Amino acid sequence: MESLLKKVLLIGMGTYALTKEKMEAFLDELSNSVDKIKEEEFLSKIIEKGEETRKELEKGIAERLQQLISRANLASREDILRLERKIDKLREDIEQKG
Repeated sequence: MESLLKKVLLIGMGTYALTKEKMEAFLDELSNSVDKIKEEEFLSKIIEKGEETRKELEKGIAERLQQLISRANLASREDILRLERKIDKLREDIEQKG
């Protein structure tokens, strides 16, 4: 489990590094033309790009976590809920017979 957590953290840090590089490249590109862009448009573009990057980061982390969980053969939330329903059904059957 500790190994899984380390991998998750490393994935997060790697994704952050890639995102940081993308953001720096984007800011460099914008800084070259900042004289042409009004301040509000500039900030709006930065916010928009930040949101896009955040969504990409969340999606990438979620996908990678799902892969790791799948490989680790951990029970999913659906698996646990399904088992809880089966247990409840068995309890009902036992109470009816008992």
